Formats: sequence, structure tokens, C-alpha cells
Amino acid sequence: MEAFVGVFAGTPRSHNDTWAEVQRHAREMEWQAADRERLRREHQDREDRIRREMEEKAQQERERNDRKQRDEAERYENERRRAREEIERQKAEAKAETEEIRRAAAQNAEEGRLRHEQEKQRLAKESEARLAAQKAEAERILQEEQAEAKRQKEEMDRKQAELQAKYMAGIHPEVWPTSEERKRAEELLLHPREEHFHCAIAGLAGSGKSSLINAFRGLRNHPAPGVAPTGITETTLTITAYRDPATEPPRSRFVWYDIPGAGTLKIKGWQYFNSQGLFVFDLIFVVVDNRFSEQDLVILQHCERYKIPSIIVRSKANQHIGNLMRQTYAWDGSDDERDFDEVYLEAREAFIATTRASIRENLSAGGLNPNKPIHIVSCDALVSLIQEDQRRLRKLNQVIDEPQLIVELYSTVKERRY
Repeated sequence: MEAFVGVFAGTPRSHNDTWAEVQRHAREMEWQAADRERLRREHQDREDRIRREMEEKAQQERERNDRKQRDEAERYENERRRAREEIERQKAEAKAETEEIRRAAAQNAEEGRLRHEQEKQRLAKESEARLAAQKAEAERILQEEQAEAKRQKEEMDRKQAELQAKYMAGIHPEVWPTSEERKRAEELLLHPREEHFHCAIAGLAGSGKSSLINAFRGLRNHPAPGVAPTGITETTLTITAYRDPATEPPRSRFVWYDIPGAGTLKIKGWQYFNSQGLFVFDLIFVVVDNRFSEQDLVILQHCERYKIPSIIVRSKANQHIGNLMRQTYAWDGSDDERDFDEVYLEAREAFIATTRASIRENLSAGGLNPNKPIHIVSCDALVSLIQEDQRRLRKLNQVIDEPQLIVELYSTVKERRY
């Protein structure tokens, strides 16, 4: 500056203003330089201050980061430590639990072994007790069987002795039908079985069984389809079924079975009832001819055994009354001093009284009810009654028990079925 002033020192006054201006200008430049320096220093100070502040902030940030990192590291280390502790705790708990499970398993196994041993001992005791009981039961059963065998042998010996005694006394054994015999007998019945009344006509050979069947059906004895054959000798060799020709009930429901005659060489008397399958019928008529026989009694006794209703029929009444009129009353049909009806009635009453007394005596002797109804009939009168032929009935004037027989037939069947 001074050098710059010296340049202009020797200049004229005209130039003083310029000089002054230069000086002023120089001072301004100095001021400006001072301002610039001041500004530079201020700027430098400001930069230094900012730098220091930034350094301080950076230092503080570093310190905060360091503290944060230390805190994070410490927290992480704490978490790791806690995690290790938790793992160790869990391991310890797991180990303790495993030990507890192992201990419980060992205890359970021991308890199970003890229970198994106790159960084994209990089962062994029960088995021994059961075996002992079975042995005792077997011994008891054996003793009972031996006692039963002894009793059966004694019973068999007793029955054999009874049979021997009965055989010696002429008494025949009681034989019950087998299931096969019953099935075979039921096959002979007209089916459907429940829709019909099955009536068997049984008795000695030649007693008039076939004639009675024809009479019940309203038919007379003569060769014709559907008429049961009759004759002097036994004409029925097998069981034959005859349906009633009536079309209205109750007669239309009756089926009459002609049973082969008893008392022949083909069938033993005491076998007759079972061999002919009489145990399957709803009603059995026992037809008696000249006299009540042992075979008639056996049939009635079997009816009592099997709870089968039975009806006693004394057949051929008119024939026997006529014989009595000729033999006892010497009636030859030409005696004008005696009326036919008078002789017939005397012979009829004598025949009825003698017949009933004889049959009742035999029933009583056979252990049966002596008051059992005894129907004395003539087939001719029975046919006229069934046919409702009043004119012929009045002409015959020989009706005895035919109406009572029909009434008992219907009432017995009704009681049996309903």
C-alpha cells in the first residue's frame, strides 16, 4: 500500500483528488481485505466450530453407537446366557422327567410283574379249585350215573318181571307210537286236516263197520261207486277214507275211515290200535257185534290213554232182535194169536237190557266207566234217519238209539274241535 502511495506522491494537486480517491480506495481495499480476513477468520472459526461440533457430534454418535453396541452386546450376551440357562434348565427338567419316567416305568413294570404274579397265583388257585370242583362234580355225576344205572337196571328188572307176570296173566304191554309211526299215520288223513272231522270205525272183523260207514253217509249196502264194500268175510284190508257225500256242513266236513277188522291172524289184538294209527283220529267208533270182546275193551282203553273220544255202537240190532224173536219167542211169522209188534217189543227190550248189562259189566271189569253210553242201532233205520225218510221210519217202526247216536256224534265233534 505504501508503495502504491509512493507512486502517486509526486503527482500534482490536480491529481490529489485522485490520490485521495486512491487512498480512499486503498483504505477501502484494506478494509475489504480486513473484512475478508475477518470474514475468513469468522468463516474459518465457523468451519472450525462446525467441524468441532461435527467432531463432537460424531464423537457423541460414536460414543452412543459404542454404548448401543455395548448395550446390544451385553443384551445379546445376557440373552445368550439366559438361553443357555434355559437350555440347561430344560435339559435338567428333561433329564429329571426322563428319570421320573424311567423310575415310573420301572415302578409300573415292578407293579405289573407283581400283579402278574398275583394274577398267576390267583388263576392257579382258581384252576386248582375248578379242577377240584370238576373232579368232585365228575365223581358226583359218576356216582349219580352209577346210581341211575343201578336204578334203571332195577327198574328194568322190575318192569321185566311185571311184563313177565302180565304175559303169564295174559296182559299185554302198553306201547306208544314213535314219531315215524305218528307221521305215517297222519299221512293217511285227508288234507287239509283241520278242515275235516276224521272219524275212525274200528272193531272186530265182520262186526258191520263198513255197513255203519255207509249208514252214516246215508247210503245202503249195494255195489256202487263210493259205497264201502260189505260181505260175510273181512273185506277191508287197508284203511280206506270215505268222504260224506253231503254238500252242506256239518256232514260235508265228515270223513269216515274204514279200519281193517281186529281179531284176525294178521294183526295181534294188543297191537291193533297203534298198528292202525288210531291215535290220530278225532273220534273212534267201536262197533260191537254178537258180544263185547277183549279187543273192543283194548280199543276203548287205548282211547282213554290217548284222550280220544270214543262211541260204542252195538250194530245189527234188527238182525239180532229177529234172531231172538225166533229163538226165544218161537216167532215164525205165522202165529195169529200173537201180534208182531208185541213180540218184537218184548224181544227188543230183552235184547237192549241184556246188551247194555253185558257191555257195562265188561267196561267195569276193564277199569272203564260202566255208565258210558251204548248205542244200539240198525243200519237200515240209521240210513232212513240220515236221509230224513220219515215214511220209511214209520214203516220200520224200529228206531232204537239212532237219534241219540247222531246227537252224540255232533256234540262230541263240536267239543273236540271247538
